[in-house]
Amino acid sequence: MTSVIVRESIMKLKSLIASTKTYIILLVLAITLLLYTVTVGYKQVNRLHKTGDLVSHTLEVQRTIVELSANFLEVETIQLRNLFQEESNFTAINITEIGQSLDRLKILTKDNQAQQERVKALQLLHEKIKKEIDTTILVDSTVVADSLSVKDSIVVNFASLPFRRKERISKIVAESQFIKDRMLAEENYLMVSRKEEYTSQSFLTPMSSLLVALTALIIFLIGFISIYKQKGEIEEVSSQIFIQNKKLQETEEFLIGVYKSSNNVISHFEPVLDTDKNITDFQFKYTSNAIEKITGAEQDDIIGGSLLEMYPMVLENGLFDLMKECYLSGNTQEHESIYTFEGQSKYIFNAIVKSANGITNTAWDTTKVKEAEKNLQKLNEDLSLQNTIFKEAENVAGVGSFIWYLDDGSATVSDNFYRILGVEPKSFEVNFEAYKEFVHPEDVGIFESLSENAEENEVSTVLAYRVLTKEKVVKHLDLKGRYVEIDNRPVSVGIVQDITSRVEKDKALIDSFEKLKVSNEELESFNRVASHDLQEPLRKIQMFISRIEDEGEEGLSIAHQKYFSKIKSGTFRMRELIQNLLSYSRIDKINSNFENIPLADILSKIEDELSQLIKDTDTSISYNNLPIIQGIPFKIEQLCTNLISNSIKYCKKDVAPKIVISAKKVRNSQITENFSKLSEYYYKISFADNGIGFEPEFATNIFEVFQRLHSKTEYSGTGIGLSICKKIVEKHHGHIHAIGKKDKGSTFVIYLPVN
Repeated sequence: MTSVIVRESIMKLKSLIASTKTYIILLVLAITLLLYTVTVGYKQVNRLHKTGDLVSHTLEVQRTIVELSANFLEVETIQLRNLFQEESNFTAINITEIGQSLDRLKILTKDNQAQQERVKALQLLHEKIKKEIDTTILVDSTVVADSLSVKDSIVVNFASLPFRRKERISKIVAESQFIKDRMLAEENYLMVSRKEEYTSQSFLTPMSSLLVALTALIIFLIGFISIYKQKGEIEEVSSQIFIQNKKLQETEEFLIGVYKSSNNVISHFEPVLDTDKNITDFQFKYTSNAIEKITGAEQDDIIGGSLLEMYPMVLENGLFDLMKECYLSGNTQEHESIYTFEGQSKYIFNAIVKSANGITNTAWDTTKVKEAEKNLQKLNEDLSLQNTIFKEAENVAGVGSFIWYLDDGSATVSDNFYRILGVEPKSFEVNFEAYKEFVHPEDVGIFESLSENAEENEVSTVLAYRVLTKEKVVKHLDLKGRYVEIDNRPVSVGIVQDITSRVEKDKALIDSFEKLKVSNEELESFNRVASHDLQEPLRKIQMFISRIEDEGEEGLSIAHQKYFSKIKSGTFRMRELIQNLLSYSRIDKINSNFENIPLADILSKIEDELSQLIKDTDTSISYNNLPIIQGIPFKIEQLCTNLISNSIKYCKKDVAPKIVISAKKVRNSQITENFSKLSEYYYKISFADNGIGFEPEFATNIFEVFQRLHSKTEYSGTGIGLSICKKIVEKHHGHIHAIGKKDKGSTFVIYLPVN
């Protein structure tokens, strides 16, 4: 039991010795003892120094007293010598030296009241002796001169003035010597006591220094023993510290690598305080090099700088207030705003945390994210708008969309899909079996094969697909779908369109086609009659007219000649009309291949053919830089001939016809006229004249068959020429229209495709 208690006591003692508190207490005691011994030694040295100064001071006082006494005795000696010598020596120098010695002695004895009183007495003696010398110098010199005027005389007059003055001076000097002896006795007493104190202090001071040295040695030994005992622990701690430092270094290198490779700007700030401890600014203590990419400023130029001087906008957008709030409260803050760097606006997100004696701000550029969000929002809005438009378009066009899962027959369909079936949207869940009830009984087989066709061909198209609505109304649907896979499930995606009206129109069109076919056959019969049977009587009439003309018309009366002329004219117009009708009806049957046609060559040929008419009417035709067009040569020639002849026919009276033909290449988007534009580019060919023109409201009518703006008595013609022009242009996939104003001429504009 006792051994256990002893072991526990030893363990407690060891733990106490090894305890940090124990070392702290010993350190405090050692420092206290060291400070105490150093203080004692310092005081001893000061006292020794002070005692030495006092001994030196006493010696100085003694020396000054002796010097003063010597000066007094010197004055007496000089006065005695002056009595027995003819020369006149003055004691002014000695008097001055006495005054100087008294001044020094007064300063040296200022802390000794008794000596100060004796100095005052000496000063009075100094004044007396000075007065004796100053007041008698003239008298003494005269008396001395008289007493020595007789040479070789040995008689001395002791009752004379110089001897009496000598006696007074001697008496003053004797008094000064008495005071000197008293002062020296006082100083000797002080010297003895101060030497004794100096001796004792000179002994204690080395002892104090030795004590300080011993104390330092003891503390060193205690520290050495403690360090030696803790050597193993220190080495272990040092090893751990080394490992920790290595880890910290690796962590620091890792963080530096992260900072350099990160696109985020990591900055550490310390607050700038005023005299009232208020935060007025923040200073950059560190910032990563990513700040150069975002702001364009150099990293070295930013570190150490002021936040508000470099980026004053943080005051306006609220970031500075959040940084202060984070520093004061320690709460993490977040902030996002627009910043402008080097003329570029950027969205910057800031995350602010309290760290050490400042705050750390992590910032990153969210401009692309914001733009993506805006684009996504716009896409969502566009998608929503498109969905709305699509739904409306489905409703207007009679179209419905579907997503049909072929593995289980389930489907997702649009609202208009329900409406096509004649039911309300979402009125039932669409699947293969439910939808099959709406399928026309005759088309069920087609519908059931839909899934197989889709999987095999990856596309499904079913025409003339019929359903029966809720009201048993038959509708024809056109279903177009494509096979895809969604989440590894076979799916048919597509649209279904109600083509009932189109099917009905197709039926009506077929009926019309049959009727048109019959009508065309009848028209063909008419053409044959017109080309043979109708022209046969006309040829006979013209033959008899020519015979009558050959035999002469003199036997006919004037009235009969007039009738004969009208018969001749009518027969000619009838023949011309039949030929034009035949030409008009045969335009669509022309299947000649298109060729490259130099338009200038066509016009040159027409000028040759119409040379006599052009000459008779003094017509001028001008054109330049005309293109090579594609078409049927003789039809293009007929087109241009009709237009030129038409311009010459409808010229003004007494005004020579003038025709200007021009052409240029235009894009279809530049053409304002409404017609089917199948080519990207067209040749715009214009025939402008200075003829009689026409009213603008008749610009369309003049191209209709048998439409005439003037009577046949004014201008000849059948009223089919421009109709033929229109049909030729349309045969060439082009367009023709007229621009005119009465008495201002007219322009016929033709658009022919480049290809």
